[in-house]
Amino acid sequence: MSSKVLMAALLSFTLLSAGCTGVESNNLFFHGEDISPSIAVEGFTLTDSMGQDWNYLNQTEGKVVVIAFLFTNCIDICPIVTENLRWVHSQLSEEEHNNTQFLTITVDPWRDDTTALSEWIQYRNASWPHLTTNSTDENSPSFITMRSVWENFAVGLSIEETAENESNTSARHHPDAYSVNHSTGTVLVDSNGLQRVWWGDNDWLTDLVLVDIRTLLEDG
Repeated sequence: MSSKVLMAALLSFTLLSAGCTGVESNNLFFHGEDISPSIAVEGFTLTDSMGQDWNYLNQTEGKVVVIAFLFTNCIDICPIVTENLRWVHSQLSEEEHNNTQFLTITVDPWRDDTTALSEWIQYRNASWPHLTTNSTDENSPSFITMRSVWENFAVGLSIEETAENESNTSARHHPDAYSVNHSTGTVLVDSNGLQRVWWGDNDWLTDLVLVDIRTLLEDG
């Protein structure tokens, strides 16, 4: 089975449709799309931009978590989402920061190594953790963990390889070897580790995302 077919089989998931009209969940009103029933975040350990292990449960216990799925070669929506996240991040008070964790997870670990993520963080002034794998071997524990994270958050992802590289995954380090198609959003996780709100990448309203985060903080 080709890598392309394998990825399509593993990573094609039905996404929640985005909405901005507001929903009420467990007596809380959200402006983003309600994730109902709520989905528990499965604990995981990935690699941050410094090459260090980053354990989700240890870093987020009791916090509201804001998670985006992006990749650094994305030239359209990813920079916009990152700027939106940066603005929301800048609006939080010190106390709110103490109870909130922002997080970006790549959907392109083949190119998004620690160096690429470090450069992205510096260029975009995005100070929160950005995570990748420590191996792009699809049978490695780290890559298997990454796939499980994508599945847990219903990330819609497919890899389109150029004809000359369709059977050569080792060429994926080359920028023109393949393209990433992803339909993702930003997920807000409550302090109990439950996915509660989904904002589609094309539906961001920064003020209302900030309101939803504060709603979860107040509830926690």
